[in-house]
Amino acid sequence: MLYLAEVQKQKIGFMGGSETKLKLLACQHNDQSWSIVPGNELINAEEANSFGEGALIVVNLGTNRQLQGNLESASKRIVSILQGFSRLLEKTKNQEEEIEQWKESLTIQSEELSRREIEMETRLEQLELMEQEYQKLEQQRQEINILREESEKIRIEFETKSQELEGAWAHLRGEKLRLEEQIQQAFILDEQQTVKIQTLIDSLSSAIIPIELLQEQLGLAFTAVNHQQEYFDRHWQQLEQHKNSFNQQQIEVGHYEAQLNQIEAEMNSLLTSVEEAKIRLEIEQKCLESKHEQIKILSWQQQSQEELQEQISRLGIESGEVDLNQKIDIEALENMHLGKLEEIVSNLQNDLEKVARFVNEQEEELGWQYQAVEELEEKIKTASEFERLALEQELAEEKEAKRMLDETLFGQRRSMRERHEFLLQHLRVLKRRQGLVDLESGFDSINFEPIKQSLSKQQIQVQEKIQKIEQEIDQIKQNIFQFKHNLEQQSSQYQVKVEEVQNKRADFQQAQIFLAQLQAKLNFYEENLQPEQDTLNDIRHKLEVIEELMVNSRDNGNIQHQAIIEMQGMIEGLKVAS
Repeated sequence: MLYLAEVQKQKIGFMGGSETKLKLLACQHNDQSWSIVPGNELINAEEANSFGEGALIVVNLGTNRQLQGNLESASKRIVSILQGFSRLLEKTKNQEEEIEQWKESLTIQSEELSRREIEMETRLEQLELMEQEYQKLEQQRQEINILREESEKIRIEFETKSQELEGAWAHLRGEKLRLEEQIQQAFILDEQQTVKIQTLIDSLSSAIIPIELLQEQLGLAFTAVNHQQEYFDRHWQQLEQHKNSFNQQQIEVGHYEAQLNQIEAEMNSLLTSVEEAKIRLEIEQKCLESKHEQIKILSWQQQSQEELQEQISRLGIESGEVDLNQKIDIEALENMHLGKLEEIVSNLQNDLEKVARFVNEQEEELGWQYQAVEELEEKIKTASEFERLALEQELAEEKEAKRMLDETLFGQRRSMRERHEFLLQHLRVLKRRQGLVDLESGFDSINFEPIKQSLSKQQIQVQEKIQKIEQEIDQIKQNIFQFKHNLEQQSSQYQVKVEEVQNKRADFQQAQIFLAQLQAKLNFYEENLQPEQDTLNDIRHKLEVIEELMVNSRDNGNIQHQAIIEMQGMIEGLKVAS
């Protein structure tokens, strides 16, 4: 099974070697997932000596916790995992954006469906009103047809009566002529002739059409036509009003369209500005990430320089620091009894071991102090703003304790180095007097002062670079803040403009619907009102013709009545004469 482990090295004895162990951090399961290893499990792994302290490696362990295969640095695997996690986050972000887009699309579609439903309801109401208008016109059409039938009936009746009257007049004229012939032949009438003529006159009198009754019916017909014309006049006025409303609505629709085009152009311009602002913001964020990476690299370099300088200080091998020539009397050691010298060397060795044990304990405590500082720094990276304040205070205290312990150890290391050099001088004299060859006496101490000076100079340069980059980061952060502020303003303006466009588009569509409704009304009136008006005018014309015929018939009736009276007078005269 694969494990993620941390390399830990522990020193064994004073000035001795080190033992390498692996701290198991996490393990990989069959489904390629990772889980944290509980506890603080350590295993011996001398194979990891080539890795530095704190390095992360991947190891393959068997069931008995034995190493299998080669050790592998975990950097590539961690980078791969982070890349996969980054891609997963990006994919999740894209999916969230798609979901938001779907939500917005569904919201827009829902609003569009609601708007269309309202439009359909409005159209249904308009259709119902038009249906009612059509029913009214249909009723008026039926009334006109009834009037037309009554007018036609009156005309036929009048023509029938006129024909009967013409027939009676023709018969009367025939009788009159025959009577005149008889009068010429004889100036007296017998009883039978008188009765026959009187019967004819009575028949002629009864055949005269009652004009008053026809005039009454004709007046009712004219009243109905006038009433119908008043109804049509109201519709003609409505038609004129609809025409005016239609013209005004056309102008209003044109204004709505112009406003909509202008607002859409402004919206597109804002959208372009928003996209440009997003690009600028993304560039600044990438630049900020790059600067942070530079800071990390420089901080790592600075930390490495500090660790190297601390290790040099821990060794206590600064040039010129240890000068024991004035403290040790070499001549006295050369003349001293050999047993006495051996006793002094033994005492110095025991004393050095005690000091070394104490220094090692302090070194171990300093190591734990370093580890505590590193753990606090890691916690601060993931802590919240509220927790960060307390952790930063705790970190400052731990750093101060580390600094004081480090300064204390600096003097102790120097003292231990002096004791070590003091012991070495005595050992050299002792070995020389014992006749042993001292191989270490020919080597001079290494002077690390130039290295320390170079490290100090490099640290100053790195610190200056860090300060310069931090200033650039501050400027970039200000730019990002300003870009975000501008982007929020432009996005807010864009959303307001989008809503304004939607409202204007809805007003424009509503105006178009109202215009279409007016157009439908105009078409309905023009298609139905004018034919009905023509029919009503035709009925009025026919009634006027009938009225003129009735006037003529009244005059003829008067003449007929006068003729009948004259004939009766003539008959009475003939009867008297007889």
